[in-house]
Order: sequence, then structure tokens, then C-alpha cells
Amino acid sequence: MNKITFTNFNEKAQIYSKTRASYSSNYINVFCEQLSMQQDSVIVDIAAGTGINTKQIAKYCKKVYAVEPNLDMMNQCKLYCGSMQNIEYIVGTSENTTLPTNSANIITIAQAFQLLDLEKTKYECQRLIRKDGKVILVWNSKETKNEFFYETEKILLKYCPLYSRKIHVLNFKPNSFSNFFKNAPLFYRFRDDGAHFLTKDEFVGRALCASYSLSKNDSNYSSYVIALEDLFNRFAINNLVYAPLSTIVYVGDV
Repeated sequence: MNKITFTNFNEKAQIYSKTRASYSSNYINVFCEQLSMQQDSVIVDIAAGTGINTKQIAKYCKKVYAVEPNLDMMNQCKLYCGSMQNIEYIVGTSENTTLPTNSANIITIAQAFQLLDLEKTKYECQRLIRKDGKVILVWNSKETKNEFFYETEKILLKYCPLYSRKIHVLNFKPNSFSNFFKNAPLFYRFRDDGAHFLTKDEFVGRALCASYSLSKNDSNYSSYVIALEDLFNRFAINNLVYAPLSTIVYVGDV
């Protein structure tokens, strides 16, 4: 299987920003609780993408550095977060943010941690984090024990060579990332968290903007989209499908 890199998000930024879910109030409460225990509120948001997490946390912080390597995603991030004056945009990776040492009270990584080089990311986080600072990992995680998920996954397995349940549907446990954190992290699982009913455009859009999804240039792209639309039509009631998410959060030292 080919490795997924930040280039897999090329030409997906606009639909990503339009259709991806924001993060729940439960996550924001965890974030703010950690922020309240820090001496300052300077945040580094690694793999910021289109800025969904960046914008949500920026309202609570003095400064947020949005670090993102993909230029399409970064440009969309700037558009999405344009109303926020306390965000600085940095073209960089989780391995090399280009930021000075001891830059952050909190580092956040939303939805992307499993795609990163763990060891190199850990080293960069250790370099960036200030004394008593924390790293927070967060995911909107699909609930998998339902027929709609199984049928969706059949389409992904058929059309998307980069899709892997091992990477894209993680079995989160309290000790899942023990080799990243210095000590056992705080672990939160908020089940069925947030809004879960999707329109056709939202459902298809979320599939098309995924890291594993086909590009528009792929010969199977049209068939892939038709299969997703047909699946939606089979399950939709009043033009909505139920696709529940849970929020997963880890907070710890590195």
C-alpha cells in the first residue's frame, strides 16, 4: 500500500472545509481546562489543515500558530480563519514546524496524528513545548457498528487503494499512544457526540476529501462518486443519513 502524505490533500481543501465536521463542545471544554492551568496561552496547531480546529480554539487563546505543509489547505485555512487576528500561518510539517524552541504552552493535533511520523513528531513536540505544557490529540471518530458504516466501507475498499481500517478507523484505547506520551495520558471518549445527520453533499463530500480518497483525475472517480450517491439514496430518510461520530481526546506530556 502506498504511503499517505500531505500531497494526498491536493485539490481537496475546498470540499474539506465545506463538509468536514467541527469539534464538539466536550473537546473544547477539555482544551479550555488544560489552558486554564498554563502560564500563557500560546498554541501550536500542527497539521492545521483548513483550520477547523484552529479557528475553534483561537477564540480562547492569545496566539495560535497554524502549521500546515499543504499549500491548498493552508490557503483555505487563511480564508476560513480570516476573521481571527491572533492566528499566524506557518508552512511547515509536524517534523519541522520552523518555530523557535519553547514556543508553545499547548500543542494540538486534530484528526491527523495517525498519518504522521511518530518519532520525529514527538521530537519536534518536545522541542516546542514549554515547561508543564501539554500535547492534545483529538479525533472525530466514526462509529463503526452500524450497517451504514459497513456499506460505506465496502465502497472504500473497492475504489480506494489507500484506505486501511488500521489507519483510518482506529481502535482507540487509553494506552494506544503510550510510545508517544511520557506518562499515561488523560483519555476521553465522548460517544455519539455532536450532529450526526448528513445531507447527500455532506456525506459524499466527507468521503471525497479524505486522505485516502481518489483524485478527480483517477479513472474510477466517477464510478466512486456514483457508488457513494447510490448508497446515500438507499439509506436516506427525508434526505438525511445517520452517520454517528464520537470525540476522542488524549492529553499528556511528551
